[in-house]
Amino acid sequence: MEERDEAATVAATEPVRIEIVGERRHAHDASFRGRVVTEALKPGACVAELARRYGICRSLVYRWRRMALLEAKPGAAVRLLPVRVREPRAETASSEAPKPRALHQPGLIEIELANGIRVRVDSEVSLAALQRVMTALRG
Repeated sequence: MEERDEAATVAATEPVRIEIVGERRHAHDASFRGRVVTEALKPGACVAELARRYGICRSLVYRWRRMALLEAKPGAAVRLLPVRVREPRAETASSEAPKPRALHQPGLIEIELANGIRVRVDSEVSLAALQRVMTALRG
């Protein structure tokens, strides 16, 4: 018992360096990261489920996905649509005073789809909302 007390006294009075060695981070190869990112970019993909299945942290999936999107070729996701510019139609004669065309307001954009549907938005429109509307109208 005396020996244990002496060891405790020595440990308490002398400076001791303690190193805690944890598990090393795993270096994932490019093909593994590519597989994970490809799955993460699929519509409806659940990052938490994906991370659990591959045994990695969710934050890694988010980081790899963000890096992949930033490294993507500029314009790769851009889809150009044909645009026609035409003269405004002549308004039909009526007894009422002509209504001012909303298109002349600054910042107003009018989009006419091939099926004749027109969408008018101003500079205050939410990009996300406009994308949802356009997707719904095209579908």
